[in-house]
Amino acid sequence: MKLHIKYLSIIFALILLQACGSSADTTKIAETKALIESREFEIEHDWLSPMAGGRVNLIGNPNFIRFKKDSVNLFLPFFGERFSGGGYNSEGGIIYNGPLQDFEISSGRNNSQIIKFTTDQNSENLDFSINIFPEGDVNTRVNSSQRSFISYQGKIGELEEDE
Repeated sequence: MKLHIKYLSIIFALILLQACGSSADTTKIAETKALIESREFEIEHDWLSPMAGGRVNLIGNPNFIRFKKDSVNLFLPFFGERFSGGGYNSEGGIIYNGPLQDFEISSGRNNSQIIKFTTDQNSENLDFSINIFPEGDVNTRVNSSQRSFISYQGKIGELEEDE
């Protein structure tokens, strides 16, 4: 009899812990969705994955994608191949500040949100696909007309106010 009570106590405790954990997840999911719907948020990446080579840790390196209503400001470091002449600029990364082109938000699998848009950097065309997962994790994929494919992993957050 004591054994049955012990097992029932353990099962009850596990159910209780599961119920408490899911309410926190639901709150985070709602916050992430509201952030995307406001169209004012920032993405900061921790990892970069080029086509060739291993992952690169970006912690401590400046990188961002900032959405503000109908415009985007982004700076992403680039480690990879450039296929055609990029001129003699010193930028070394993917940089854009301007209006959103071909902007689209759609629902993905498992409550994720997918944001797609295009930009132009001089003579280069860039296609962005950003997959935002319910808990705030982000996977950004960039296809370029002049560079190799690259992806970034990071987190979404609130847009910091300019002082």
